[in-house]
Amino acid sequence: MLFLGILLIATCGTGCAYLSWQLMHRLRSVFSGIAVEGRCVRRYSTDSTDNGTQWHHVHGFTTLEGQYLEFEEDVMLLAEGDSLTVRYSPENPARSATVIGPGGAWSPLFGQLFAITITGLFALFGLLMVWLYFR
Repeated sequence: MLFLGILLIATCGTGCAYLSWQLMHRLRSVFSGIAVEGRCVRRYSTDSTDNGTQWHHVHGFTTLEGQYLEFEEDVMLLAEGDSLTVRYSPENPARSATVIGPGGAWSPLFGQLFAITITGLFALFGLLMVWLYFR
């Protein structure tokens, strides 16, 4: 029970911390980044044995400096060619670009929050197992 608790804390806690860090950077782009017009340039699917078909969305935008960039962020109910608002941080537009926010989409935010909640709950369950072992 102790080993399983430590394993849950290590893996799920690390996953939760990474996802939270990633969300923090996305939200920084949403609230203090530059907003430009973007477009869903590609939409493709991949097949998996457990989930069936998973859709991927590639968005393209041009920075204020004139650099064209593309990034992948999954958005529900978005077709190829649809326009939306892309937000990015001027320090690193390629890594900070997101479609989260007004004029964009909210589904990537909800997916990220769901993943943080699940990994956080498993990490807390591992902490409970360790606490019960030493109690």
